[in-house]
Amino acid sequence: MTAELPHIQGPRIFLRPMRHDDAIRLLDLYGDPVVMRYTDESPFPDLDTVALMLESVRTLLASGESLEWAIALKESDILIGTCGLHSFDWATATAEVGCLLMRSEWGKQYMSEAVRLLMGHAADVLRLRRLKADVVAENHRAQRLFGSLGFRRVDAETWETDLPHRDEQP
Repeated sequence: MTAELPHIQGPRIFLRPMRHDDAIRLLDLYGDPVVMRYTDESPFPDLDTVALMLESVRTLLASGESLEWAIALKESDILIGTCGLHSFDWATATAEVGCLLMRSEWGKQYMSEAVRLLMGHAADVLRLRRLKADVVAENHRAQRLFGSLGFRRVDAETWETDLPHRDEQP
């Protein structure tokens, strides 16, 4: 893996590295108790917590443990969410997807576009074969998202999909 995240362009959004000037938007995202409801973290209380998260994102990227992008609107470069890959298992060519989107952007299909971009990068650049998503049973919005992207439920909280590679014949 690379120690630097690429920019990944989509039709309406792009994935890019998180920056320090995203801090206020990240606090809005990670500080929202509704957005954080189904995560294993409490809502962020302040910008100091955001700074710790940004440092952790850099450290995990440098160690190859996690790739975490900002989801930004193409027209304005404003952060509207985050998505990433983590829990890599190179022996099985598998990783886990994680994603959060600002509540004001729900229902606009931005996360669907972001996860599709992530899936393409995972398959074509990282050469992963499978992605998993840990989805709390009560999170029906995330279940619909992953189901619409071809993920299937494996158990109460695990969804997965096999990744096709563009250079393989169907």
